[in-house]
Amino acid sequence: MIHVHLLALLVVSIAPAHREANAHPFRALASNLEPSRAADVEFEKRKTEAGDDTLKLWKLYEWCASTKREKEGKTILKRIVKIDPAHKEANIALGNVFHDGKWFANQKKVDEYKKEQEIAEKTAQGLVARKDQWVPAEDVPFLDRGLVRDMNGNWVDPEVAKKTEEGWVRQDLEWVAPAEKENIDKGLWKCGDEWLSIADADKYHAEIGQWWRIPSERFHLYTTCERDVANQKIKRELENGYDELVRAYGTKPTLPIVVIILRDGSQYANYANGDEAAGRATTDAYGLSSIHHAYFADQTDQPTDEERVLGVGVGYWDVSSDNGNRWGVHSVRHALGMSFAEALDPSPKTIEKNKKTPLKAEAFWDSFYAEKRVPRWLRYGIAAYAERYYRDNTVGVGGDPIWARKWSIENIKTRGGLRQLKQVLDFNLTVEGGADSEKLINEAGLVVAYLLDGGNAALTDKFKKLQEALMSGKDKKAVGESVKALEADILKSEPELKKFAGL
Repeated sequence: MIHVHLLALLVVSIAPAHREANAHPFRALASNLEPSRAADVEFEKRKTEAGDDTLKLWKLYEWCASTKREKEGKTILKRIVKIDPAHKEANIALGNVFHDGKWFANQKKVDEYKKEQEIAEKTAQGLVARKDQWVPAEDVPFLDRGLVRDMNGNWVDPEVAKKTEEGWVRQDLEWVAPAEKENIDKGLWKCGDEWLSIADADKYHAEIGQWWRIPSERFHLYTTCERDVANQKIKRELENGYDELVRAYGTKPTLPIVVIILRDGSQYANYANGDEAAGRATTDAYGLSSIHHAYFADQTDQPTDEERVLGVGVGYWDVSSDNGNRWGVHSVRHALGMSFAEALDPSPKTIEKNKKTPLKAEAFWDSFYAEKRVPRWLRYGIAAYAERYYRDNTVGVGGDPIWARKWSIENIKTRGGLRQLKQVLDFNLTVEGGADSEKLINEAGLVVAYLLDGGNAALTDKFKKLQEALMSGKDKKAVGESVKALEADILKSEPELKKFAGL
């Protein structure tokens, strides 16, 4: 019994304390949260009192920092810089970076800003980005070809620049070593490994493949004609014809174009058809050299010192007869038109594709011509315009500067008149067409003459849009839209065109 009473006394003595501790089981937890809740209340109170006053907000931030309320402190800093973006202390506390009078969230944002500023500044200066460098926009086509500027500021192949620096000089497109330069002063011409007089040099260059290669800023003339003929006759027509082509296309090639002018019709036919004995294949895939006195040599690969040109215009000038001299003018101009068109409208995708996986001949040429942006009627029409619809400013007093146009239109009249313009624009040029195909080229030239000289405002506007599309380098689809719009207006203007031509 004694033990029972002792136990009861123990229970009685312990129970009150136990009951006191467990009377409010969350009291201890609540007492721990109260300081934090009080701080929350204090923060909200101070935040409300601060409002948009940046001085008070900064004081609040300092209080947050002292009470280790980092999240709330950052919120206050962001509010400060939103109200006052230039607030130095708040920006520094946020870790922002000061540059160009502005605060940025980090260095990456500064770098992005610098890049944007650089782009804007360089663009305003007419520069474009190319391979981590800023270069003038007009330099890009030359740089893309791997060219550099020489000592005189001219664009040349790096090898050309190197040779020039080493003291080599050029005689036409032939390089002459420093030790041989004295021969030039003697009036001699380098022909292979020999130095010849002009008479012997003319004989040497009279052969296909050994032709004179006479350079100028606009074109490189490859010719088997005598040098005097080249200088006094051919180059004059090339220069004048070039001006007509620039007017028609509204732009010009970036580099000199290659034109081949042979010494007579026989050599012209030989070069077009190929010469098995000489190991030369045909340069005329479709035989079109036989329907005209100039053609586009679509299977030739003539080397120049700047690049290799796939496809050039070929003509001839036979000085041995009056007819040869008369027709030489037109042959040279048409050949120039063919070279000019190819330089402006090449087929780089087809050529690149063929390098990777050689195509069969037929597939290659189908792809080559399908890639062209300029429609066939316009390509030939502009060449024909430069050939026979130009204004001849060399005629003397009392002469007729548009004699070539009148003569060309008369040819159309005597051969049955102008066919429907739809047929001209379809331009089904074939070797089987013979004289009629030659007439088709002439008719395409008349259409271009009307576009340029007919005074039709609607057509002039559409043609200018096409020129602008070509000049800006737009793709075939974009150029095609301009062509379609132009052709639609041409067809509507058939009566006016006939009136212009007197047909």
